Amino acid sequence: MFNDVIINMLELIETRITQIRDKALGLLNDANNFMENIIEVTPNRGFIKFIAVDSGFTEIVYLGFRIAVINIAMLMNTNGKGHILTRFEALLGVSSEELERIALDMEVKYALEASRIFPIDVVLLDGALIGRNYVGKFNVPVLAHIKDVRSNRYSQGIIDTEFKNYINKALQIMEEPLIMHIIMETYRDKTKNTNALMTKPYVVGKIGDKEVYGFYVQYLPAALPIYTEYIGDPGMIQHVISRIAPLSIMPRLGYPAPLYVVDRFAKVNMDFRSMVRLIMEKLGGEVLSELRGMYLKIGLNEYVKNK
Repeated sequence: MFNDVIINMLELIETRITQIRDKALGLLNDANNFMENIIEVTPNRGFIKFIAVDSGFTEIVYLGFRIAVINIAMLMNTNGKGHILTRFEALLGVSSEELERIALDMEVKYALEASRIFPIDVVLLDGALIGRNYVGKFNVPVLAHIKDVRSNRYSQGIIDTEFKNYINKALQIMEEPLIMHIIMETYRDKTKNTNALMTKPYVVGKIGDKEVYGFYVQYLPAALPIYTEYIGDPGMIQHVISRIAPLSIMPRLGYPAPLYVVDRFAKVNMDFRSMVRLIMEKLGGEVLSELRGMYLKIGLNEYVKNK
């Protein structure tokens, strides 16, 4: 059996991987033909008022009840000083499939409420815009960064036939972010440019009557480009990116710092889960005791003991 594995791996390396290498080299050489699809963006270090929001979520099973826990973190900077706000939601009767969608909608809902109270220039989200509620109600640009690209939404929106054919050919052997990385680094090598880069935006969907624009942005040289969705005035896309670029140097290279911060505050780890259970124990008091007693009466001794 072990010999069969070795033989099959050798065949894979000698045929398939060699073919992939040859195709990748061809794509690299052809990338020079698509430089017009790259836009240079000079960072603008002027003050920007923003809201950044993210969420973490989990499920806790306690005495037979499945409780959905959502932790939302929002960073607001409207006066030069960042303020972190967190909101905690505990829900019953929510399925695992619904939980992520509800959390994403809550992010937008709370950001929308804040944007109507405080004057801001842009809302920053983590995760795709398409599929969320409330997004179309903002009166300011909304910019969403998607680290985990699950669908090739950008390439599907391309209307330039030659560029689209090149991308579709590349998708046979590599992921969409890597293709954009090759094109952008080819552009940098050719122009010696060190500013932020973005691909030409294309319409990738609609939310209500508003169009959603998709593109890739590379805030720093060599950083993997991030797929980004935008809703708002299309003429403002480059300006918005220029304002976010200076915020994308630290602490995670090439990723907006406000989103990095809210990601850390929204994390739901084992300590958070333990804290929720402890709070339930302390506040549940008599009700939980009665529930345990009811379980014990009908012979659920081991279940109560384990929970």
